[in-house]
Amino acid sequence: MNSYPTTMAEQSTGVMVWWLCLGAVSVANIAAWSLLVARGARVDAAQDEALRTFRRRQVLLSAVFVFGCAFRSFLPFVEGARFCLVGTWISNAVVARAVATLAELSLVAQWALLLGWWAREEGFRRVALAAKLLVPLIALAEICSWYTALTTNFAGSVIEESIWAFTATLMTLSLFALWPRSRGGRRRFIGVAIVFTSIYVIFMCTVDVPMYALRWRRDQARGTHFLTVAEGARDGWSRKVVTRRWADWREEIPWMSLYFSAGVWISISLMRVPVAARARATAARDDPAPAYERPYSTSL
Repeated sequence: MNSYPTTMAEQSTGVMVWWLCLGAVSVANIAAWSLLVARGARVDAAQDEALRTFRRRQVLLSAVFVFGCAFRSFLPFVEGARFCLVGTWISNAVVARAVATLAELSLVAQWALLLGWWAREEGFRRVALAAKLLVPLIALAEICSWYTALTTNFAGSVIEESIWAFTATLMTLSLFALWPRSRGGRRRFIGVAIVFTSIYVIFMCTVDVPMYALRWRRDQARGTHFLTVAEGARDGWSRKVVTRRWADWREEIPWMSLYFSAGVWISISLMRVPVAARARATAARDDPAPAYERPYSTSL
C-alpha cells in the first residue's frame, strides 16, 4: 500500500475544522432521518396501501443515501486523485465509488418515484417519460464516474457531471410543468425544488464541469499516464495519498459540503413530500375518474 501520511506541519486547520463540521452535520442528518421515519410510520398507518408502499420505498432509498453520505463524510476520499484524510483499509477508491454509486442511484430513484406518481396523478405523459429516464441517465453517469475512479482520467468526470446537469434540467422542466396544477404543500415544495434544481444546474455548468475539464486539460498538458481499467482496479484498492493540506482539498470542499448537507436534506424531505395535488372534492369535480384511469395529457 502506498500511503503518505501528512506531517503536523502540513496539516491545515481549515481542513480539520471542515472535516469536523462535516461529521457533525452527518450525525445530525441521521438523527433527523430517524425522527422523521418514526413520525411518518404513525401517520402512514392510516393511509391506503399504494401510498404506504410509496412511502416505504422512499424511506429505504433515503436510508441508502443518508447513510452513504455519512460514510463518505467520515472518510472523505477523492477517487481520481486518490486523496483521503484517513489511511484506513476501507479508505480506497473502489469502496468510496461503490458507496457513492449506490447512494446516488438511490437519490435519483427517489425523484423518479415522486415525479412518476405526480405524472400518473395529473396524466402528464411526458413527465412520466422523464421520470423513467432519470435512473438510466444517472446509471450512465456512474459508469463514467467509475472510469475516472479506476483510470484517474478526469474525462470521465466531465461527461458524468454533464449528464448530471442534463438530468437536473430534465427534472426542473418536469417540475415547471407540474407547478401550475398543484396546490397547498405540494405547490410550495415544487416551487422550492424548482429554485434549488435551477441553482444546481447553474453550479454544475459554471463550477463543477469546468473544474473537471480543467483537471483533464492539465493532465493532458503534463502528458499524464492514465491507468487501464484493470490496472485501476488494482491501484484503486491499494493506493491512497493521506493529505490534510488545504491546497489538496480546496477544490473538493465546496461541492462535498453542499453534497453531504443540502443533498441529504433533499433526500430526507422526499420521504414526506405532499403527494396530493389538490383537495379531493376539487379533483372529483374536475374529473370524477380516478387519477390512474385518466388519459395522459399530451403536454409536458
